[in-house]
Amino acid sequence: MINRVDLKNDAKESLKDHWAESIKVLIILLIISIGTTILFKYILHFGIYDYEIGKIGDEKIVTTINYISPIIDSLLTFGFLSFFLKISRNEEVTCNELFSKMHMIIKFIVMTILTMIIVTIGLFCLIIPGIMLIIGLSQTSLILLDNPNMNIIDAMILSWKMMNGYKMDYFMLIISFLGWIFILIFTLGIGYFWLIPYMNVTMCNFYNRLKEEYKEKAE
Repeated sequence: MINRVDLKNDAKESLKDHWAESIKVLIILLIISIGTTILFKYILHFGIYDYEIGKIGDEKIVTTINYISPIIDSLLTFGFLSFFLKISRNEEVTCNELFSKMHMIIKFIVMTILTMIIVTIGLFCLIIPGIMLIIGLSQTSLILLDNPNMNIIDAMILSWKMMNGYKMDYFMLIISFLGWIFILIFTLGIGYFWLIPYMNVTMCNFYNRLKEEYKEKAE
């Protein structure tokens, strides 16, 4: 059993000297997200809007833009995780880490597609198997960060093995943040600049502890 209170306390301790950088990372992500949204809306409205027929002129372009937007967000996903993973390990890190894993974009997209397929199959069986699959594969991204040359399937299998016996611990850890998520809605989003780093470092702490215990069992 992994003690979630210890994970959270360790996260708070690790973040003491990294709050400023964490907030910078979130602001950068917010600016990029808002910026791409505005850009695509501008392109759709002024670039391919047919005023004579009163609708978007080229549906293929619209479809392409709808696919490009999440891909741009995906470019920074591994960098985002890497930033908080380093904080959880008390390593030196700056907001530049956000852009350090862009070369892994293809791996992230393939991993996401494979995970979605597997989880969808599980959900078709029943809700519970789908949830179990999500939890069992939850460490794949962090495993790939530690092992960038590892095959995606191998990383997913390793995640499943590592999570054996720890799925409920992980589930309860996620549940423990739900109260904060609902409370911080009333802060008009400002509170999430505190919660998101706190949650991510805690989850990285879970992975670090899980990794240690798996290694000990293997020995």
